Amino acid sequence: MSTRALYTFKGENASDTWNVYKHHDGYPTGAARVLQIAFDHFAWQLPRYEADECAAAFCAAGKADNYVRAALATTPEGRTASLLYASQGGGVRMMPQGPALKVASKHCSDIEYRYEIFEKSRTLRIRAYAVNAWDKPTETLLVDCPLSEFAAWAEQSEKAVAS
Repeated sequence: MSTRALYTFKGENASDTWNVYKHHDGYPTGAARVLQIAFDHFAWQLPRYEADECAAAFCAAGKADNYVRAALATTPEGRTASLLYASQGGGVRMMPQGPALKVASKHCSDIEYRYEIFEKSRTLRIRAYAVNAWDKPTETLLVDCPLSEFAAWAEQSEKAVAS
């Protein structure tokens, strides 16, 4: 089963804020992995932060991650898995601009997580939320921290839930 999420790359105002939907691996450690790939390999480096460029970088990173993970996967018999699924596209796409919960409620109401990525004082930051985007959309803030600390928080959080 997929863990769906909506990522919001916040700019200086609403017209410079971009929503991206990811169909799977939206749990915190999956989010941390793809965000790391996006900012390490596809996005401009700080101090340059442009919300639209970061949203595009995240799309590229999500699609590249899908492809590479499929290429490295093996079947139970030890053979390399097919790249057919990974090369069919989809999985990560731009959503309409606008308030994230309204966008989620209308276009991707089955998300479990929502992430806001933004720059503050030359530091990338992230807010992670648990979300119910159905009839009366609600969200609960899970963490607000520098992006550089998010992966460690995500691992601890998932270990705590597992035990």
